[in-house]
Amino acid sequence: MNSEKQHNFEAISEFFNRKLADLDYDGIIGVAKFQNVYNGLMPAQKTRLEQMCGEQFQTLLKSGSIICTAMAYPERVIDCIDARLRDQAVDKVRWNAYAKEYNTLNKILNATAKDIADRFGGVVIPPVTGITVKHVDEYYGKTISHRVIAENAGLGWRGKNELVVNEKLSCALRFASIITNLPLNHGKKLNASCGECEACLEVCRILKNKNRMQDYRENCRRYITNLDLETDVCGKCIKACYRNGIYSHKFKLR
Repeated sequence: MNSEKQHNFEAISEFFNRKLADLDYDGIIGVAKFQNVYNGLMPAQKTRLEQMCGEQFQTLLKSGSIICTAMAYPERVIDCIDARLRDQAVDKVRWNAYAKEYNTLNKILNATAKDIADRFGGVVIPPVTGITVKHVDEYYGKTISHRVIAENAGLGWRGKNELVVNEKLSCALRFASIITNLPLNHGKKLNASCGECEACLEVCRILKNKNRMQDYRENCRRYITNLDLETDVCGKCIKACYRNGIYSHKFKLR
C-alpha cells in the first residue's frame, strides 16, 4: 500500500512540476489527511466542506486526502507592494502590479487544480478570490481554508502574520487544493519557526495589535478594502517577511 501511495504522489508531483516548468513559476505540492483538515476548520468551513463532498463525505473522513498545490509570486512583484513615489506618496500603479499577479496566480492555480482533478480524480477547492462581504464573518462559510490544508500537508508553518511560511518560498504563496480518495501518503504539520522575528508585525499595526483587538480579521478586511487597489489585497506582511525576516537570506523567488 505504501508503494502505491508513493507512486500516486510521484505521478501527481511530476504532473504538477511539469506545469510549473511550462509556466515558469515556482511552487510546491503536498498532501494532507482529510480528517486532520476537517478537524482544523472553523464550524462554518466544516459545513462548507461537507457540502462540497456530498455523499462521499463519510468515506473521505475515514480515508480521504486533500492535495495542496501552491504557486509563488515572482520576486519582481514583491517590491511593488506598498511602493512609494519620490515624495513618499503611495505608488498605486506599482502596487497594482502585485494585485494583478494575485489574479493571474489564482487563474493558473484553478486551471492546474482542475487538470489534476481531471487526470487523477477529485474535487477542486479553488483559490479564495472574488468573495464580496460586508463583514469578515460572512466570508468563512464561503471558503475552505487553504492555510489549514497547507499546514497539514507540511508545506510550511503558520507565521505571525497568519500566513503559511515555506522554508524556501516564504509566505509569498497562493493555494488551490483537490479533495481525493486516491491512496496517498500524508505530510505532517511543522512547528512554528519564526522565533523572535517580528518583521511582519512591524509593518502592520493591525497584526501587531491582533491579540488586543476584538476582531483583527475584520479590521484587516476594512484596511484592505480602503486601499482601493484593483483587487482586495495588501501584501505588506509578505514583503516584510521576504525582505526583512530572519530567513530572508534563505528565501528565493523566481
